[in-house]
Amino acid sequence: MWEISHLHYRIAQTELLHDISLTVPTGARFGIIGPNGSGKTTLLRHLYGDLPAGDAVHFDGRPIGDYPPRELARKLAVLTQFATDTEGALSVEQSVLMGRYPHTDRFLGYRQRDYDIARHHMDITGTLPLAARTLGTLSGGERQRAQIARAGTQEPDSIILDEPTNHLDVRFKVELMQLLQAFPGTIVMTLHDLTLAYRYCDTVAVLVGGRLVACGAPTEIMTEGLLTDVFGVPFRIIESDGKRYPVLA
Repeated sequence: MWEISHLHYRIAQTELLHDISLTVPTGARFGIIGPNGSGKTTLLRHLYGDLPAGDAVHFDGRPIGDYPPRELARKLAVLTQFATDTEGALSVEQSVLMGRYPHTDRFLGYRQRDYDIARHHMDITGTLPLAARTLGTLSGGERQRAQIARAGTQEPDSIILDEPTNHLDVRFKVELMQLLQAFPGTIVMTLHDLTLAYRYCDTVAVLVGGRLVACGAPTEIMTEGLLTDVFGVPFRIIESDGKRYPVLA
């Protein structure tokens, strides 16, 4: 679980996060929503230790900055929006297999079990047919699914995902969210798709201008009024097949 207490972050004179306090319970499906520039990715970067948080961010009872990288990687997988350019020459299988690195013996390298785990997650994400392709030749959606396969291969207790449904078509968006529902650990993710946040998250935090304006169950806080105020366009909540969804009015 994460405990965030009075987190502030600024660059020069620009305050990107202002007095953020919230708790992510163990096992939560925790979504973060808000307009572009609201601080969603900046908050995530503090949660996985990419930006200094001091004592403001605790992960499983310890300041996130106190974890050695390998120890943190055994507990937490992070899916950023795109693979780095330096990974473009790797094959999909090589990239996914890297998820096993925190679990390997430094001298013995990968074992057969590591290959089996990697191929299992490639299979369930639909990337097994792409195993020999290099990341640099993939479409945005294919690369996204390869990153998701690598995060699963890491077998962490928690996963952080920054816009995991970007570049995915409708089928893979739904399949990804269903896969995440089956994950036994904690998930924190930013989402642009409000319908997915409403349907699949048990808790949603709403950021505007680096400030936390609401946090709670999506059915309680993602009201027509709040969404209209936050995103500047009219929303309404509709019901279909016994389920409720936010849509543009």
